[in-house]
Amino acid sequence: MTGMIIGGVIVAVIGIGVLTGGAPFVPTRKKWIADAMKLAKVGPGDVLVDLGSGDGTALTAALERGAQRAIGYEINPLLVIWSRLRLRRFGKRAAIKTGDFFRANLPADTTVIYLFQVEKVLKKIPDLIEKQRANIKTKKLRVVSFGAEIPGRKFVRELGGMSLYEF
Repeated sequence: MTGMIIGGVIVAVIGIGVLTGGAPFVPTRKKWIADAMKLAKVGPGDVLVDLGSGDGTALTAALERGAQRAIGYEINPLLVIWSRLRLRRFGKRAAIKTGDFFRANLPADTTVIYLFQVEKVLKKIPDLIEKQRANIKTKKLRVVSFGAEIPGRKFVRELGGMSLYEF
């Protein structure tokens, strides 16, 4: 019985994103997240936004590198709770927004966007960024895509399966 409950929780955590049209939750190794932060040169003054923030690992890495703030958008309510618990030590520097990031207004001070998404979602990212661009103040928005390239865009640099784009 306990095994069935644990199995149900695991399916819920992994699968809610898929059921809502997004990507499944797949934990990313800390080394790869560190490489992503290095590739995007995340540091003091940066505001990182993670579109599909999962358990908040990328947000934690950005804040530990000195980012001013880190904001995650996550559609899975179980992962939102988990992330908020993990990030509470950062206080107001960290925030997790529940819901579909395609319907959100990204913060005006966003400087870096991190993505670990499936291709069907990545295809929509250029349009999302172009729609948000008038609101975002930075001249060069850095976008790191882990594991897959953004269709129709040329990356600036690559590192260990990640691609950096500038918008």
